[in-house]
Amino acid sequence: MFRRIFERNWNLILQALQHGTTPRVLALTCSLGVLIGIFPVYGSTTMLCFAAAFAFRLNVLLIQAVNYLVTPLQLLLLLPLMQAGNRIFGWPPLPFSMDELTVSLQADFWAFTQGIARSVAAGVAVWYVASVLAMPLLFLGFFRIFHAIKNRRAAS
Repeated sequence: MFRRIFERNWNLILQALQHGTTPRVLALTCSLGVLIGIFPVYGSTTMLCFAAAFAFRLNVLLIQAVNYLVTPLQLLLLLPLMQAGNRIFGWPPLPFSMDELTVSLQADFWAFTQGIARSVAAGVAVWYVASVLAMPLLFLGFFRIFHAIKNRRAAS
């Protein structure tokens, strides 16, 4: 199943290259799709990718395809980003067990909600710093790949 999804998205990229999209635009689209796709607020990435595509005049279909491809990575990174943010800011870690969650929720709902919101904000801060550092690397990697594909297709 994953292979079929990957092949469909790969064909979308190849079609974009054939229709005149430059490797630079494709690299920017895919880089932003990956970085926005791992944003640690689940459910917000679709609108954020759409806004980025609109703002930078990128291929909406491609950025959304990349966004959906990295959704498993987003789910894997959700808690580690929040926990890293909590450590950096010196805040208490999130409770992991169901018993701890239940006790925290029953003890003080408002404090529990504030703790979750604070953890999400800390995760967003860690994501932002990591994204600023990762963007040039992702862009360069994607650019080289798409440039090589375009050159190979032009030669054949």
